[in-house]
Amino acid sequence: MKRPKFIPVLLLLAFSIRAWPGEHPVPLEANVDAAKCLECHEDKSKGKNVHTAISMGCTACHEVKTEKDVTTVNLNQPKDQLCFTCHAKTAKESDTQHGPYDKGQCLTCHDPHVSDYAKQLRADLNASFCLECHSSRKDVPEKVAIFKSQEMSRDDFQQIPKLYLSFDLRSGHPIDKHPTLGVPNPMKPTEKLTCTSCHATHTSTQAKLLPELDKEGRDICTQCHLVVDTAKEEQALAEGKVIDAKRMEELKKKNPDAGKPTPKSRGDGQ
Repeated sequence: MKRPKFIPVLLLLAFSIRAWPGEHPVPLEANVDAAKCLECHEDKSKGKNVHTAISMGCTACHEVKTEKDVTTVNLNQPKDQLCFTCHAKTAKESDTQHGPYDKGQCLTCHDPHVSDYAKQLRADLNASFCLECHSSRKDVPEKVAIFKSQEMSRDDFQQIPKLYLSFDLRSGHPIDKHPTLGVPNPMKPTEKLTCTSCHATHTSTQAKLLPELDKEGRDICTQCHLVVDTAKEEQALAEGKVIDAKRMEELKKKNPDAGKPTPKSRGDGQ
């Protein structure tokens, strides 16, 4: 006799009714290995940038408990401390710290398993990445979505400093018309200019998470503008030489002796 088609639906419904946060849909052994987990969670181990902890096994970060026929899977450390068990927090109390880093909210910006972006970021690192939190929004709900996968409370979101850039996000910080996107980083010409060209991501001894001073004690603004202004000066001098050469060429058409040293008269002691 054929099994009624509605039974799988009833079983699925039973699972959903019984399930609560942390409960696994099927029983597991406490010492389950990563291979078993990846039979269902293969997407957590494949991608452009995979967290090195995946190779250590799922139980490096997750705790599996089974009582009777119920298995729960939870983090083996408090969420705001787990990342620091491997990634030591080196900031001093006197340092300026990025809010999420200070509070152990690493997953706001990083995916704990796999990502298409470097350093397991949740999006491409450009102005719009930081503006997920640092841009004002017209309507702010009680729970604010960040990167479409994270959320924070309205109060926490509104306490974050906000930036107001140009419509295309290419300029406007720290002053009007200052580039923020779409140009090379003057300090590292092979890289694009991003927020992290001028700000540390986690911690700094400088205010506003600015990078460390150089050996001469110059801040990032001075360092960068020495490069930019020197390049502009060299370009101006080169352009001036070209213009001067063309001017002299035109003069010689009218006067072949143009540009030649003026001959000295006999009264000069010769």
